[in-house]
Amino acid sequence: MRNLNDIFILNETNHNSWHLDVAVEGLIDGDSSPVYDHLISLLYEEISKINNNTKMPTSLFRFSGLPVLKDGTKPVINDIVNEALSFAKPKVFNDPLDPILREWMNLKEKNSVSKQDKRLFRYLKNSLENLRICCLSRQGDSIQLNPLMWAHYADKHKGICIEYEITKDMLDAYNENDQVLRICDVRYREHKVMNDFITLDNALLAKGAPWKYEEETRLLYYEKSDVAEIRQSGDYKSLGGFRIKSIYFGYRLKEKDKNEIIKAIKGKSITLYQMRFDNADLTKMVTERVK
Repeated sequence: MRNLNDIFILNETNHNSWHLDVAVEGLIDGDSSPVYDHLISLLYEEISKINNNTKMPTSLFRFSGLPVLKDGTKPVINDIVNEALSFAKPKVFNDPLDPILREWMNLKEKNSVSKQDKRLFRYLKNSLENLRICCLSRQGDSIQLNPLMWAHYADKHKGICIEYEITKDMLDAYNENDQVLRICDVRYREHKVMNDFITLDNALLAKGAPWKYEEETRLLYYEKSDVAEIRQSGDYKSLGGFRIKSIYFGYRLKEKDKNEIIKAIKGKSITLYQMRFDNADLTKMVTERVK
């Protein structure tokens, strides 16, 4: 894959994209109207070049709490009803260096000397709003039994874990009509230097080694939509068509939430499990089938 320098920094030796040339010309001429369109097209084309995992996972796991919106709805319950996945804008991630691409753009804007370069990277950061990422966990060493995942991502064991089936056909449904969806494992690194020569895939997928317990696989979704519309649409977007195989109830999940989930899956072939701690060894978790 091309590195960030070759993709985003205008240089005669970089064989830059035509889209970057036109965007920079617009900034120089004071005509900002084409800038977003071309930077969005640039990011779309580069993300489209990222290869999917060579092997499709049989199952991926989503740990989540059950937050309630102002209108009283629960997005996770809606996703269960619609067998959907929620994708988040990178700015809401709990790791400030994730993804590296966003922080790299922040630093380039901050450290650029010329006003033109500062404006370019400001526009690029805004174009990154069109990217949404779904963070899931691979089976690994029985990821659903990992208490750290429950504590960190399922509202201190008061949430749930959803097992999804992901197939090529499901992904292909979102690889047309000006949208691209890629599935890739996160790459955990003991050491990583911030510079202009990080490849785009690593800038979206590399994380520090302390996060390895997550066993993360990412779905990268980018769409060619107007930036203003993307901003108004909120930080999350649900994409349907991903079959749910099972749901695990957190150790502290409230009874009313369990009943709401049971009602939501009525008529669906979804297996339910209750998480518990093993009486023989309280450092370990076990599952108990509910339905």
